Amino acid sequence: MKKLLILALLASILPLAAQRTTRSKLRPEPVADHSETSAAATADTVVPTEAHLVDLNGYDKPLRSRRETFFATNNGEREVCALAYTIKYYDTAGRMLHSASHHSATSIPPTETRQLSIRSWDAQNAFYYRLSTAPERVAQATPYDVRITVDTIFYKVQ
Repeated sequence: MKKLLILALLASILPLAAQRTTRSKLRPEPVADHSETSAAATADTVVPTEAHLVDLNGYDKPLRSRRETFFATNNGEREVCALAYTIKYYDTAGRMLHSASHHSATSIPPTETRQLSIRSWDAQNAFYYRLSTAPERVAQATPYDVRITVDTIFYKVQ
């Protein structure tokens, strides 16, 4: 019985003893020189965007669609490798319903157009773009309008 009591006492006291939490003989890893890797970057960012370097148009989102699509046209002289843009959604009275910023990695050569597609903000499928095909049950759907602005253009490094 005494042995059991001593073991129980030791089991309760041992966790209270101070523990060394630092590790000895640790050395930091050598840091690589980033001057060489920064020259090999794949994209160069242009901020703020110049007017009409990239045009976004042809927006479409029918009533039951889970995707929003539109076209991006590169009017510049360099290849675009990605776009950052903001879409603001308005009801027919001009009140803002929603706003979302997106980043699309897409290659757009100079003077060419590409279709972009993003997941719809309308999770309940209750809204439709006012210029899209009119739904059969218009009374149960709400039309909206959009304004898309390009925030940042990412160019491919030559």
